[in-house]
Amino acid sequence: MSKVGIYLVCDYRNEEEFLNSVEVCQRCDIDFLEVGIPFSDPVADGPVIEKAAFNILNKRKKADFFSSLEKAREIFKKKFYIMTYANVVFGYGSEKFAEKTAFIDGIILADVPFKESEIFEKVFRKYNTNLIHFITPESSYDDIDKVKKVSKDFIYFVSTRGITGGKFNLDNETYDKIRYAQKDFDKDIVLGFGIRTKEDVEKACRVANAVVIGTKAVEAINENSFERFIKDLV
Repeated sequence: MSKVGIYLVCDYRNEEEFLNSVEVCQRCDIDFLEVGIPFSDPVADGPVIEKAAFNILNKRKKADFFSSLEKAREIFKKKFYIMTYANVVFGYGSEKFAEKTAFIDGIILADVPFKESEIFEKVFRKYNTNLIHFITPESSYDDIDKVKKVSKDFIYFVSTRGITGGKFNLDNETYDKIRYAQKDFDKDIVLGFGIRTKEDVEKACRVANAVVIGTKAVEAINENSFERFIKDLV
């Protein structure tokens, strides 16, 4: 059975609506959550998620995000991940941040390449939090081997070049690299970027174990149709 994860922007459009969205994901048996802590320079995010992040940054402080994340963790019983950027962690203090978020299963740092990840991995490992690594269509097979060797949780395969919110499409070379990543790897390969519909999920999971959906989930929140979107998806 393929796994589906949902990306939510922490506290968007407000704390109550965010926690309601988390509850919907729990009730509808979504497999994992990826919650983004907003950042002022979200280089990996497309316009929909970027706008949501900027909107909430003007209203909430970091302490508010930590409080909401703890509440979300109490609601959602399956795998729970944070996505953010290196400066958010550095700005708060890496050790302090890792201790504050020790209740999560893993952290995704969207702007940290594999070769620069060890400094973060050492800190989060102390709190039993896995650092999630990326593979992209540009990754070499040697790079993929290195990522597989150190990954303690799923590997995030960025399915398309560019930012979030584009169209989902896999070329033959990307298919081959996903298959290679799966070989002799006993954890999930999660496809992200461009996945919007149930049809996209079915297409993606012909080659991967799981998907994560972000832009379309945020759009559904904007359209007051999040629960319907989730129910149609699963």
